[in-house]
Amino acid sequence: MRDMAGDDYLVMSAGTSPEGVDPRVYEVLAAEGVNSDNLSSISAESLSDEHFDVVITLCDKASNECELFTDSDALIHWDFKDPKAEEGCRAFFNTAEQLKAKIALFLLLNGEQQSDAIGPVELFKIMSDPLRLRILMLIEDEYALSVSDLTKVLEVSQPKVSRHLALLRDAGILQDHREGQWIYYHFPATLPVWITHVLATVRNGNSALINQEKIRLMQLKQRRKPQLDKIRGYSGLTEKYQMYLSEKELRK
Repeated sequence: MRDMAGDDYLVMSAGTSPEGVDPRVYEVLAAEGVNSDNLSSISAESLSDEHFDVVITLCDKASNECELFTDSDALIHWDFKDPKAEEGCRAFFNTAEQLKAKIALFLLLNGEQQSDAIGPVELFKIMSDPLRLRILMLIEDEYALSVSDLTKVLEVSQPKVSRHLALLRDAGILQDHREGQWIYYHFPATLPVWITHVLATVRNGNSALINQEKIRLMQLKQRRKPQLDKIRGYSGLTEKYQMYLSEKELRK
């Protein structure tokens, strides 16, 4: 994590019952191009007086010792099987790959200053309404849609669509943009990454959810598209982590 996060985080590692660094760890780190100088095992108890922004535990035994860090801002558990009991290095390499995926997602979702946008309870309540969910999924695909577009493809009345759009706008999930007599709705550039990630995950995991709406949208004649730059996008990777991966390739 120290290698992937760079200077953005001060990373400290400790174990509940440290036994020394397994030699296979060095082999995995060397293969990944990660500096393994001055590695040592320290006890979690030695850090019990420290205050941490985030404490991440990696096994059930460690998760039971979270009381050592109860004043930390956040406690997260990643459930990994200890690879030490396995023969050879394969289990260590597999664990390293799983860790990289977890760390990449953590850095993606926590690499920005938290805004005053809605929390998860409010977001999932909003998405629990079928009409609002379809609106969000359509805009996820199309970037921006007008009230007229949504009324036609959803086959509901204009006042009903406008009420739901106003709710989504007031919640900070959508932003409106006027071009003459046309009003378009799109996701704001300031939308928190975790919300962007949720929307992209729901869309990609439910690809047939808005099939009929997409077909009706393609059939609209003389549809006017907005003159908006596509300033928002979701790649699943932060710019910094993309650079990290590129540097890793150059080292090989």
